[in-house]
Amino acid sequence: MYIPKSRIESNLFSSGDLVVASTGEVYYGPYFKTFQGTLYSGKEPNDGQNILLEEFPEESSDYPGVIDYRFTPSNSTYSNLVNASRDFSPQLPIPFTPQPTQGNYQTGEITRFFAKKLNENVYYEVENIRVSTNPMYVVFSIQWLISGEESHVKTTNQKTVELYMREFPIPAFNQFLKNDYLKFWKPS
Repeated sequence: MYIPKSRIESNLFSSGDLVVASTGEVYYGPYFKTFQGTLYSGKEPNDGQNILLEEFPEESSDYPGVIDYRFTPSNSTYSNLVNASRDFSPQLPIPFTPQPTQGNYQTGEITRFFAKKLNENVYYEVENIRVSTNPMYVVFSIQWLISGEESHVKTTNQKTVELYMREFPIPAFNQFLKNDYLKFWKPS
């Protein structure tokens, strides 16, 4: 197929958000977009066989724009074997930033809740442990110091994070926190 380079957007990459139009199979890899909005596999025209692609058709009704991966073509066999219901959708974590109260500062700590996707190092800080029913996430909480002597708060929070990283399957948790062990801290 010949399409002038000025009429395509090339070197795009699908991380599973596109499917092969003819089979519905999830597509991972390079693709390009024509000026008409049509999607094809390959970095550009004539990069191997250019297969027609389309955007992933299924979305969760509870969270618009979020794909329910339990029923993608590659996962549907498993979902059918375990009788997964399309009517029940496990709750997804909703990012949340705690707002410590004056009472929290008087006691010197808050409880922070986190959800980590089991098969990826993807973390969310959440409001509470309400996503614990979702088997795709491990949910945990930590006590976080927010007042006291600065060096003590920083050291204690850092050691708490390091302990959790050793004891639980939460690698790179410190990177998610951006090593900010004084988050929410105020001098007392």
